[in-house]
Amino acid sequence: MLAKTILFISLGLFPFIEATANDDADIAAIEQAAQQWIDLYTAGDLDRLMTLYTQDAIVALHGRPALRGVEQIRNFFAPGMGKSKVTFEIDIEEIQIHGDTAHLLSKYYLTSEPKAGGDTYRDAGRSLLIYKRNADNEWKLYLDIDQATPDARFKN
Repeated sequence: MLAKTILFISLGLFPFIEATANDDADIAAIEQAAQQWIDLYTAGDLDRLMTLYTQDAIVALHGRPALRGVEQIRNFFAPGMGKSKVTFEIDIEEIQIHGDTAHLLSKYYLTSEPKAGGDTYRDAGRSLLIYKRNADNEWKLYLDIDQATPDARFKN
C-alpha cells in the first residue's frame, strides 16, 4: 500500500515539476525581453524596438493619454529616439506566468541627457508590463503602464 501511495504521489507531482520548469524558462525569456527593450531603447533603435510589441499594444505613461497600437507608440517615441544619452534601469519585483500571458511588475529609473545640451530629464516610478506569447513562442509586450510612485525615487 505504501508503494502505491508513493507512486500515486510521484505521478501527481510530475506535471507540477514540469510546469515549474516551463515557468522558469518563461520567466527567463520575459526577463530577456525586458532587457532587450532596455537595450534597444537606450541605443535609440526604434525599428527593432517596435518588433517587441504586439500590433494591438497599449502604452499608458503617467500623465499622458494611452497610446494604442504600434503606430501610435512609434509616433510617440520617434521624435526623441537617439537624441539623448539614456540610462534606463529596472528593479523587477515580480513576474508571474498565466498560460500565454504574463505580467512583470518593476520599479524603473530613467535618465535622459540631451546630446545637444539642455536639461536632463529624470523619471522614476513603477511599471506593470503584460506580455503575450505569440505563435512563434515569443513573449511580446502587450501592455505597459507606468506611474509615479513615492517608493520608487532616485536616491540623489
